[in-house]
Amino acid sequence: MDSSNSSNSNIWTTDINPQAFFREKVLDAQTRQGIQLSENVEFYIVNLLCDYLRADDNKMSDECLALILKKALESSHGEQIFLYKKIGDTALYFSGFFQEYFNRKCFDIKYYVMMGEGAYEQLSNLMRKRNASEAAMSEIYGEMASSFGTAVDILTDVSENTTGFETHRTTLSLYDAWLSTSSRKLARDLNKRGVTPIHVSKKAVQ
Repeated sequence: MDSSNSSNSNIWTTDINPQAFFREKVLDAQTRQGIQLSENVEFYIVNLLCDYLRADDNKMSDECLALILKKALESSHGEQIFLYKKIGDTALYFSGFFQEYFNRKCFDIKYYVMMGEGAYEQLSNLMRKRNASEAAMSEIYGEMASSFGTAVDILTDVSENTTGFETHRTTLSLYDAWLSTSSRKLARDLNKRGVTPIHVSKKAVQ
């Protein structure tokens, strides 16, 4: 038997608990960023990462969020919950894990942040004052809406420290993302490269 094949097989069959793995990564990211997430937001991010680890191609699709939103607005209550969750989760994951993705699109990360915050807020409203289980989820989604930018920073940190993504990003890419999000994490990353980010009024350069 080829020893290299045997070695590769052992790598893929190593017993790793995704929940524990990603919780450790999220805790480490909070420490690095000086952020303290609520238990609800931390729980949601860890489970989101586990879901996307097992995601099929359909879940990873960059289907237009505006089209999903249109469908949600025309759907029944149960379908709305599914679709708004899809919008919120997709927006959060792409905003945190794939910021370079927006360099190839006609829209920027700010659009995804806005869509994600709005979707989680709608979920919170849809599930408010129903049964106890949905009321608890309403609270979680409300926290996700208000903490969306912070959650993006944590996901970006996890991405960088599991894939080495940050070392391959250009300073311009970091600055463009910061302009759209005003992320404290991105501001610190720019400072480390000797850049102090400032917002410039578009009127001033016209």
